[in-house]
Amino acid sequence: MKLAIFIFIALGGCLLAGVSIPLPTVRSMVRAGVTKFQQPAQKVKKERAKDYVRRINGKATESFATRSRSEARKIFERTGQRERYQKTLHVSMAVAAIGAVIGLVMRNPLLAIVLAVGFYFIPLWWTQFSLYRYDQLLNDELETALSLITTSYSRNNDILAAVEENLSNIREPVKGVFTSFVNALRYVDANAPAQIERIKGMLDNPIWRQWCDSLILCQADHTMRDALVPIVAKFSDQKAQQEANATKMMLPLQRAGGMIGLTLGIIPLLYLCNKQWYVNLVSTLFGQVALVLTAIAVLVTINAAIKLSKPIQYNV
Repeated sequence: MKLAIFIFIALGGCLLAGVSIPLPTVRSMVRAGVTKFQQPAQKVKKERAKDYVRRINGKATESFATRSRSEARKIFERTGQRERYQKTLHVSMAVAAIGAVIGLVMRNPLLAIVLAVGFYFIPLWWTQFSLYRYDQLLNDELETALSLITTSYSRNNDILAAVEENLSNIREPVKGVFTSFVNALRYVDANAPAQIERIKGMLDNPIWRQWCDSLILCQADHTMRDALVPIVAKFSDQKAQQEANATKMMLPLQRAGGMIGLTLGIIPLLYLCNKQWYVNLVSTLFGQVALVLTAIAVLVTINAAIKLSKPIQYNV
């Protein structure tokens, strides 16, 4: 735009000053100015802070749907339940179909679209609680297993014997890790520090990794085995902190559930108290738009409440 204005002003000034410019030159300058004038200015899209953080961390920017599915898949992989991911996707499709049917029954096509999309994501969001339950189970089983093994190891200074004599008292998902350790140490490689280092990455728990690191040091200096007991005691401290904050952690979901119940409870209440109001709500344009906006607000609230209800990770 600025270039085109400049060209026309320059040509006009030359004509007023009596300066002759060849006709081909004038045509090329005018053509360049008009072309530049016709090209729309490209707007530079500002990068959001969230996208910037993901980019510097080497993570590709994902859409909301892709990110929701990716998070659900990672949760099932971490909990050792990969087969449940496909089942969850099937449940999401079925629930989405139910949402669409509800909207169509209410003769509100836009509401059907909103409910179908929103209901599709609810099972994916709900997988966050399966991770919470898994972490609780893992902490309980690790506390029991490491306490038994540490007591036996402090008595006999033999990690293989300590694990074998307590293996029958250990449950999944910890039992499979120690079974792998015993088999590898007995039949594959008798290097205990190497086998401990291998199983350290099989469970995602910071106290477990601390215990493994300390156990590796004990293989070179058995006097350091007393350091294992305080590490196992951290599970009790962590459990006490989580129990103290369990009510606060679930508070966003409880409040959201109460508000959603009150909001949706108005619809059948209108039907019982004043059917004309109910007909206006489900039949008129303004009523249908109000239902769509309410559905969007409810779905956004559910997503936010589930995110805020994630368990707190304590460093003890």
